[in-house]
Amino acid sequence: MVFKYQSTTPTWLYQQPALTTTTLLALQKELKKLFFVTKKFCLVPYTSTYMEFHDISVVSKICPQLIGELHRLGLHLKLIAFISVVIDRNFPAHVDVSSDIALNIPLINCKGTHTVWYDGNIIQKEAEDYLIGAESARNARESDPHSLIEIGRCDADIPHWINVNILHRPETSHNQLRVAASMRFDPEPLDEYGNLWPHLIK
Repeated sequence: MVFKYQSTTPTWLYQQPALTTTTLLALQKELKKLFFVTKKFCLVPYTSTYMEFHDISVVSKICPQLIGELHRLGLHLKLIAFISVVIDRNFPAHVDVSSDIALNIPLINCKGTHTVWYDGNIIQKEAEDYLIGAESARNARESDPHSLIEIGRCDADIPHWINVNILHRPETSHNQLRVAASMRFDPEPLDEYGNLWPHLIK
């Protein structure tokens, strides 16, 4: 059985969201602006880094179409994370702990990059400083790299609902900084069996 961090964690790895191309382009434009506005809050320079932004009032001002779309779908935004990766700084396989799922939207240089899932074992290990763009990143639990067995991957150049409490990591194949937005919700849009609400997926 594949390792899941907690009993509520779904068994699926990823699913495509029900977003039109027009809506996606509008959301990407707003989220890129939010990324650049909030860079000053990142605790370290972006390399292979996880940063969270919780001020929904600021998100509402910069990303009104995003907030409108989430409202239409019945989703309540908890936070937006920005996840970057570069090829020469390892982003370890991990579980996020605080959420089971996320809606990931590609923003910058995501072509040729993937989200990869693994079965494996959790270890107690302090995260590398370059990973800690927000203090909450210290809560993630890393894997024993020698225990990892890849169980699936998806193209990070298209949006996905992803399972963040099965071991996973971003992977890149090029030399540019890759950035994706990762939205978390409260409550999470899952039924009692761990299935996403049907209207959220293709």
